[in-house]
Order: sequence, then C-alpha cells, then structure tokens
Amino acid sequence: MVDRIAQLQQLERIARLRAERELKSFAAFNAHMIRARQHADGLRVTLAQSYDSTAPLTLPEARLANAQAGRAARELRHADQELQRLTPKFEVARQQAAREFGRAEVLAGLRQDMVQRRGQGGG
Repeated sequence: MVDRIAQLQQLERIARLRAERELKSFAAFNAHMIRARQHADGLRVTLAQSYDSTAPLTLPEARLANAQAGRAARELRHADQELQRLTPKFEVARQQAAREFGRAEVLAGLRQDMVQRRGQGGG
C-alpha cells in the first residue's frame, strides 16, 4: 500500500509539473489574446470617432478623414481576422491546461483517499 501511495505521489508530482507548464503557456497566450482584443477595440473606437464628426469639413479635410477611416477599417479587419485565427488555438490551449490541472487534482484525491484508508486500517 505504501508503494502505491508513493507511486501516486510521484505521478501527482509529474502531473503538477505538466499542469504548471500548461498553465504558464495558457497565461502567456491569454495575455496575447487580451492585447489583440484591446487593439481591435481601440481600432473600433477610432473608426467610430472618424464617422462621429459633426463639424463641416473642407474638401481636403474630408479626403483626409476618409483616408484615415479607410486605414482604420483595414487595420480593424486585419485585427479581427487575427483574432479569428487565434481563437481555436486559444481554446485548445485552455482545454489542455484545464485537463492537466484536473489530472493533477484527481491524482491528489486518489492519494489522499488511499492515505485515509490506510489510516483507518483498510487494505
């Protein structure tokens, strides 16, 4: 029984190391996704502001505003495409981190159960 407890403890240690690695990787990916979303949100605000002007514009000002709005729209489209491209990979990373963390928790629970049974005189 002691050997099984030691084996579970070793497996739990390995699982915790793997979980820690996956969680760090996911945290970095999450930070990247947050920055990408903030960038896209900022571009949306910029684009909205370019159309919210109520002051009359001269022809050169209107051309400049139109060029700026076009650039903001292209950048926003690119940012949205990047988010769409990253989202499936983000979900996979999230699931892997959760799976590794869950595995470590299950092994810890099994080991604790075995220790309790041993303490109660069980086999």
